[in-house]
Amino acid sequence: MAASFTHFRSVAGPSQSLRKLFLSPVDCQAVRHTAPHIPQRQTRYYNFTPRPSPTPRPAPAFRNQRPPPSTPASSYGPQSKNEPIKDEDIPARRIQIVDEAGGLQPPMFLRDALLSFDRGTHFLVQVAPETAVRPAVCKITSKESLRERLRAKAKPVKPVGHATKQLELNWGIEDHDLAHRLKLVQSYFDKGKKVEFILLKKDKKKKPATPEKARELVRTIKTKLVEMGAVETKKMEGALLGRFTIYAEKAQEAKNPDN
Repeated sequence: MAASFTHFRSVAGPSQSLRKLFLSPVDCQAVRHTAPHIPQRQTRYYNFTPRPSPTPRPAPAFRNQRPPPSTPASSYGPQSKNEPIKDEDIPARRIQIVDEAGGLQPPMFLRDALLSFDRGTHFLVQVAPETAVRPAVCKITSKESLRERLRAKAKPVKPVGHATKQLELNWGIEDHDLAHRLKLVQSYFDKGKKVEFILLKKDKKKKPATPEKARELVRTIKTKLVEMGAVETKKMEGALLGRFTIYAEKAQEAKNPDN
């Protein structure tokens, strides 16, 4: 019996022994019957789904939105370089009209000027642009005359060849070579071209010409020019036996004053 009691005390443990030692029986009974107060927590579960990022809305389109202001270069002026600035395209509020005598009328508003003539037959054409001290200068022009001027400007210009032909001659040129060259000169004159005779030393292997030979060559060329009906247009330039130039063209036929 004593052995079983000893086993019971060992099972009770040191914690109960210390409690009995320091607490009275009344206190132990109060602690045993006092239930610990544990606050109750309410747990809620939420079904969380991440929301997609909002799509940016486009800017609202305003129906009555005004266009950006245009520059004078885009609002005024002719579409073609040859076409003058006229009527509503004139970039000025006030203008002055050139009268038939060439004088300037008093300044007036452009809108009033456009009502002062028959727009079915005439244009108001800008002659000079507006400045800081003067309104734009304009002139009333008939549509037919303006179209004639535009047609004349639009005609293609025929390409003109070289108006002057240069002919190089050696001071020691032979007579038959000179005769052949002068025939070419005649064809140039017939085409209305000017000719420059350039005499110089071209072939150093040949025997150089003498001063008398050089003077004879110049006299021959001048004589042939007269026979061709040509005249010298400028004074001869250069030095004998050096670089020497004679300028010539076909003489203009004198017009008969009776015709």
